[in-house]
Formats: sequence, structure tokens, C-alpha cells
Amino acid sequence: MKKINRINTEARLARLINANFGYGDYHLVLTYKKDLRPSPEEAKKRIASFLRVLRREYKKYKAELKYICVTEYLNTAIHHHLIINGIEANINKIVRDCWEWGSPHFTPLDDTGQYRELAAYFIKETSKTYKTNDGGAKQHYTCSRNLIKPVKRTTIIKSISWLDTPKPKKGYYIDKDTVYNGINPFTGAPIQKYTMVKLPEIRGKSG
Repeated sequence: MKKINRINTEARLARLINANFGYGDYHLVLTYKKDLRPSPEEAKKRIASFLRVLRREYKKYKAELKYICVTEYLNTAIHHHLIINGIEANINKIVRDCWEWGSPHFTPLDDTGQYRELAAYFIKETSKTYKTNDGGAKQHYTCSRNLIKPVKRTTIIKSISWLDTPKPKKGYYIDKDTVYNGINPFTGAPIQKYTMVKLPEIRGKSG
């Protein structure tokens, strides 16, 4: 059951990231100076304060901040992971000016448009602590309210059996790492889950 819940949570977060972020955006890690490391409760207040200030800075450039955030602290120095949207400004300097407790580290998102592995990393870390009483909302991640919420559509197909390795429909490919064959813990019926990704369009040469 825990494995199914984790898979479902990872899939939801991956869809959220894919729908809202891409090339030009960033995976941001905010660390603390050793003598400024807070408790999880205090860290929640600090990251909230940082996001308020960063949101105001974005508005100066007529942009709206979008983010997804998790905090990691179990068996490691406490720090925050965020995904934020890039803007037409020196985002590195803006973030450094807003984060007064340590150092920010930037990793640009690639141009694949598929960020399942990043989602899995976020969930893996927060699965260790999200239910603890640490001043948080007991959830895997927090995000800005302005994110597009992907609509999930479920199709029930009647079949006696299916291929262990599913085949994609035309114009798509199967993300092999998302294929899951198992048993529904509530009904006892066999289930199969996977993600089908649309192939990039190939533009014809001009001239």
C-alpha cells in the first residue's frame, strides 16, 4: 500500500511540474550557514518569508512567481528544494539578495518537459518526514496557488489480461520507469499503471 501511495504521489507531482515548468526554469536548493540552521518549525517560517519577498521582487519585473517547495532535514543539514520559474532578469542575484541565511544553488531544468525523476526525488525525501509534527501541514510539498492543475482522466478497459510491457499509441512513447503491474489493495484486482509521453513534433525543412 505504501508503494502504491508513493507511486501515485510521484505521478501527481510529475504532472504538476510538467504542466507548469520547463526549460528556462530552475531547481533551486537553499542551504543554511552552519550557525544559522533552524528547527523544522522555524525553517517553515523562514521559507515562507523568503517566498513573500521573492514574490514582491518578481512583481517589480511584472512577473508572477510560481514555485513548488519541499524541506529536507532528516539525517542531513536542513535545507529547502524548490522549483521556480525563470524571468527576464538576473534571477541568481535576486534570489541571493532574498535568501539571507545561507547559499542558493541553481540547476536549470532541461528541455525534455518530463520531470518524473525530479518529482520522485522530492517525494522520496519528504516521505521520511511529512507526517511528523514539525510545524508543517503534513503534506509532501507546498506550491503556489497560481499553478495549472492537470486534469486526470481515467479510462476503464475491460480485458481478461494485458501485456506486461504496454505498447504506446501513435505519436507517444512509454516511460518504462513508470510501468507498474500489481494488485489493487482494495479490490484485489490486477492493475497496470504507466505514463505515456507525447513525442516531440518533427518540423519539416524549409526551402
